[in-house]
Amino acid sequence: MLTTETFWSQIGAYNEATLAVQAIMIVAAVILIYFVFTKPSNRANMLMKAFLSFAFVWNAIVFFLMYAEPSPFSYLGAALFVIISILFAIDIFVKKIEFRIPDVKHMKYFTMFLILLVFLYPFVGYALGHAYPKTCTPLMPCPLTVLAIALVTAAIPKVDKKIFVALLPWALLGLPKCLGVSDCYEDCILFVAGVYGIVMLAKKWKQIGES
Repeated sequence: MLTTETFWSQIGAYNEATLAVQAIMIVAAVILIYFVFTKPSNRANMLMKAFLSFAFVWNAIVFFLMYAEPSPFSYLGAALFVIISILFAIDIFVKKIEFRIPDVKHMKYFTMFLILLVFLYPFVGYALGHAYPKTCTPLMPCPLTVLAIALVTAAIPKVDKKIFVALLPWALLGLPKCLGVSDCYEDCILFVAGVYGIVMLAKKWKQIGES
């Protein structure tokens, strides 16, 4: 079983080796979020899907297969993230998802709150005693999943159910972290995003993909 020390050591090794790439990805994410929410267009949607596809396959290959301790859990994460990456890539062409800011006020505020928490992940971690490089950066697997759930939930009803459903298993795996596993309490953010995603998926199931 993966120990807490090993868990944070592999995160530290990953961050030190990929800091430049992560910085570029974070800047790209901020720019794309701005455009899909303030100036939505087919081009912005396409670029966001391409970015998410790249980010998920990057985490699948680089984080899970190169830096994570080999285990059934890391192989499961890699496989799931590859599937999500492929689904986002396919949606560039089938165009089921249309990213946008929600019209409903409470959804709008919660979407922005979740996205803000994605970029605050390392600061939350620091407050919990996890200093760089042994801290969760914004586009590692868990924060990336929070970002994707926030975006696809905001896009309801113009969402691909397959992507929505594929994101939820990883999000719900945040529950053990809330209970102290790996001393990674910041992943309570992930679990909250997962619960929110399930609630919205259940409420809007019939409307999703029909408009």
